[in-house]
Amino acid sequence: MPKRNKNTKYIIKKIANSRILYLFQKAHEVFPQNKSLANRYTYLARRYAQRAKIKIPLKWKKRICHKCKSFLYPGVNYRVRMHSQKRKGSHISLTCFECNKTTRYFIKLKNEKKEYYL
Repeated sequence: MPKRNKNTKYIIKKIANSRILYLFQKAHEVFPQNKSLANRYTYLARRYAQRAKIKIPLKWKKRICHKCKSFLYPGVNYRVRMHSQKRKGSHISLTCFECNKTTRYFIKLKNEKKEYYL
């Protein structure tokens, strides 16, 4: 069986990445009409990422519930809260309404500019 060279792996990853982005965009568009179809699109996007061994972009990775793996649409099926605490640190908490899972993303400060970023 012939071996794949690095070019074909690069092409496979590029195609998978474009399909992942397309599926997440379609899931975002379709969600208000059909939630199950949007969840199916996210499932397929996750499978593409697993097969091609690439990471899901951070923008879209935070739009998937870590527990039930459903697509999160802002204001409809998840809640966003900002918390500012000295001991635990400032963080943003996302609560999924499907499974009641709370995910926390801690906010770090850049040293000199003191801008918030996730």
